[in-house]
Amino acid sequence: MFGRRATTPEVPPGVVDATKPQGKGRPTPKRRDAEAARKAKVVAPNDKKQAKQRLRSENKREREEQLAALRAGDERQYPLRDRGKARKIARNVVDGRRGAGEFFWPVVIGALIFLLLPIPRIQSFATWLLLGYYVVIVTDTAVMLLGLNRLLKRTAADDPARKGALPYAFGRSLQSRKRRLPVIKVPMGFTRKALKGQVDPLGD
Repeated sequence: MFGRRATTPEVPPGVVDATKPQGKGRPTPKRRDAEAARKAKVVAPNDKKQAKQRLRSENKREREEQLAALRAGDERQYPLRDRGKARKIARNVVDGRRGAGEFFWPVVIGALIFLLLPIPRIQSFATWLLLGYYVVIVTDTAVMLLGLNRLLKRTAADDPARKGALPYAFGRSLQSRKRRLPVIKVPMGFTRKALKGQVDPLGD
């Protein structure tokens, strides 16, 4: 009885024996977290740079798609500023008439060139040309916007973008017909018929 050596009790499988020293076969959680944080610091700048490049690439692709839609007249892909019933009516009213505003830049640039010439008579002529043109363009634009406003109240009163359609139409009226985007979809003389109620102002 006294001569027998004490035997160590058997430990059931799956239970860690606390009496035995435990080796570090894997890094402790604190060390693992530290390594992950260190790797994140190293990778973060590259991720930000790649994210910016990806964002620029996506924005460029979106702009190209919208530009292609504007040129093709695909209203489903128009940017927000060109969408809606009121904006479409405004475009049609501007495009369906001959306006003084579409000659804005050629007249202004030509007059400025004449003003630079050291000839008093030519400079005086250019000054009066600009003043006369401003009177014409203000009068013509005012008449167009008044008609458009009445038309919008009658046909697009439920469109929340109706108020913004007037400055939208004014900006478009100052552009050359060949450079207008979205593309022109109505023939000359459409505006007069639309204001009289003879055609659908949406052009559909």
